[in-house]
Amino acid sequence: MKERKSFKDCIVKPGEMSPYANLLVDLAFKKAFDPDKPTSRSNLINLLNDLLEPQLKRPIKNVWTRNVAKNLSGSKASRTAIFDLHCKDDAGNLIEIEVLIREVDNFMKRLAFYASEMVANQAEPGDDWNFDVQPTYVIALTRFPVFCDERAVHRATAIDMDSGVQFMDSFNFTTIELSKVPFFIEKTSSDLSKWLFFFRYLNWLKELPEELDEEKFKDLTESAKVSKFSKKEFEAYRNMYHKVWDHNALRKGFFKEFADDINAKVAEGVSENKREIAKNLIKLGDSDEKIAAVTDLSLEDIVVLRSQLEE
Repeated sequence: MKERKSFKDCIVKPGEMSPYANLLVDLAFKKAFDPDKPTSRSNLINLLNDLLEPQLKRPIKNVWTRNVAKNLSGSKASRTAIFDLHCKDDAGNLIEIEVLIREVDNFMKRLAFYASEMVANQAEPGDDWNFDVQPTYVIALTRFPVFCDERAVHRATAIDMDSGVQFMDSFNFTTIELSKVPFFIEKTSSDLSKWLFFFRYLNWLKELPEELDEEKFKDLTESAKVSKFSKKEFEAYRNMYHKVWDHNALRKGFFKEFADDINAKVAEGVSENKREIAKNLIKLGDSDEKIAAVTDLSLEDIVVLRSQLEE
C-alpha cells in the first residue's frame, strides 16, 4: 500500500495546479455528489450523515433527486439550490433535503423561504391529505461570514423557547461558513472538520494526506479529480469558476476570504486571514520563504508571527 504523505507535503507549491476541482463550483459539486450514480451517491450519503449527524434521528441510507414541484413564488431568482433531494433513513422514513452553495442577498430569510416551500410542496391535491409533513433540512455552505462568532457551523430548528425542546421537526437548518474553516487538519479531527476542510481547501492539495486517509475521502477525491471531466465539462467548469469569482469579487468583504484565488490587491481583512494561514504553516515547520510565497506576506511579517508564537 502506498504510504501517504503528511499534510504539509501535500499542499500545492506556487505555480503548481491541484488535480482536484473546487467543490464550491456547482458542476464540480454535482459530479462529486451526484445522487443518480452509485459512487457519487455514496459520497453524498456520507456527507449528509456527517453534516447532519447531530440533527438526524436515524442515519440516511438512500438518496435520490426530488422531482421539484412548481415554484410557488413564480420567481426564477428564488431557486438557487443545487440539489433537491428525497432521502430515506435506515427505518424507511422520508426526509427532504436541499443543498445550497451560492452567495445570495437576504441569506437567512432565503433559508426560511426554501424550507417553507419544501413543506408546502409536500401537499397533495384533494381533501384526503392530512398534513403529514416529512422533516425538511436546508444545508447552506457560504463563502462569506454570516454570524458574529468563531463557529463555522450553526444549526437551528423550531424549539419551545422556555424548555429548549424541539417544537416540531418540520424545519431544520445547517449553515456552514467556510471562511471560518482553518487551514489545518489532523488525523484525530472529527469527520465534520474533515468535510469542512475538503470544501474549503481541496483544490489546494496535490494529493490526499495521511490525515485524511479514510475510504470515504479517497472515494471523494477520485470523484473530484479534474481529469475525470470531459472536455466539455472542463470548459464549463472553468467558465463557472471564473464567473463565480468575478461575481463575488464585487461583494463587500469578498477579498477577506478569496484574495488568493483571484490575485487581488490585499485589503486589511485579507491580511488577517493570511496571517492565520501563515501561523498554521509555521506550526507545520515550513520555511519563511515558502510561507511568504504561499501567503504573499513579507518575510518581516512572518518573522514577527514566529516570535509571537514562541512567546
